[in-house]
Amino acid sequence: MTKNNDRNAVVRDCLLSLLLPGLGHIVRGWWRKGLLFWLFLAAMGGTLYLAVLRGRLAWLAGPSEYWFSTTMLFLFFAILWLWAFFDLRRSIRASDEKSFVQGYWQIVSRRFSKDPKGLVGLGIIAIVCYVAIFAPFFAHGNALKMDLVNFLAPPSAQHPLGLDNFGRDVLDRIIFGTRVALGIGGVATLLNMFFGGFLGLIGGYFRGVPDAVIMRILEIVNSIPFLVLVLLIVSLWGAGITTLIVVLGIFGLQPARIIRSEVLSVREEDYILAARAVGAPTLRIILRHVLPNAIASLLVVTTMTIGVNIIVVAGLSFLGFGVRPPMPSWGAMLQEAQEFMRSAWWMAVYPGLCIIITVFGFNILGDSLRDVLDPRLK
Repeated sequence: MTKNNDRNAVVRDCLLSLLLPGLGHIVRGWWRKGLLFWLFLAAMGGTLYLAVLRGRLAWLAGPSEYWFSTTMLFLFFAILWLWAFFDLRRSIRASDEKSFVQGYWQIVSRRFSKDPKGLVGLGIIAIVCYVAIFAPFFAHGNALKMDLVNFLAPPSAQHPLGLDNFGRDVLDRIIFGTRVALGIGGVATLLNMFFGGFLGLIGGYFRGVPDAVIMRILEIVNSIPFLVLVLLIVSLWGAGITTLIVVLGIFGLQPARIIRSEVLSVREEDYILAARAVGAPTLRIILRHVLPNAIASLLVVTTMTIGVNIIVVAGLSFLGFGVRPPMPSWGAMLQEAQEFMRSAWWMAVYPGLCIIITVFGFNILGDSLRDVLDPRLK
């Protein structure tokens, strides 16, 4: 009878979770998780309300630029519902089974949840990414619309961060500028991690001639000043988003050395030698045994590299080699503001603060991950 009651309670709570994410957790007494799901639901509900209020849902507005944000919004709703349901099932199963053994990623998640520095960094990055994805819903109007009558207007209720020298809303341009910063910085970093991780794996695992050739190539690339190289290529190929992504992605291969050093130590472990002894294919050993044990350092480097790439993109835009105007870019906004520092301080202060806060978030998150991913720390 007790087993039937427990089973009925589990079914009831799962149905409640499907009805409203977090409700099943609240009924079970897991208030922290339940309130967290409700916070996410409230944030997305508020975003949906803004989209409907301003008529910017794709099927209400029409322009294709709203389709991405609209699709992502409803995809986030679906992910939240599924996440709450499966997390409740996993938590119930874990509470019923008494286990005294914790896996590596369970230990990492527990450490991270107790690290205020990492949580603050993750919160900053989550907010910036959320604003970038749903920029059309948060922006008051068109970031490219000019008002040549009220240009350089100070912050007001209608324009909280003021207008720039062309009468464009600074807040709207900052909101859309998050897409440029995170888009270029994130995609370029993924290329860094892919090419750098691949070269580091090949060089560290096979050693010998492949390692020597890869390291010499990296030394040649690193011997050239990175900023000078980027400026040269951008000036030859022309400024643009694609050019910046390719240049930053291909020539920022510092992660290769870090992965190589990790692989050199991992490849000598007993489980690698055992896998070779039983005749496991080389590709399987690399993907199933070497890469997962070297991924921790790659995650830390990835997080910090995004912040570096954001600064590089802003610097190139400031020098006039970045994103072409009139597309909003934090660096380009700073470049335009240097002539109006005394008369319109808001043109430089707010984009500069966005760059500082975003890079700060990535840096402290990377620093936190470096600590929690170290298995030698308790």
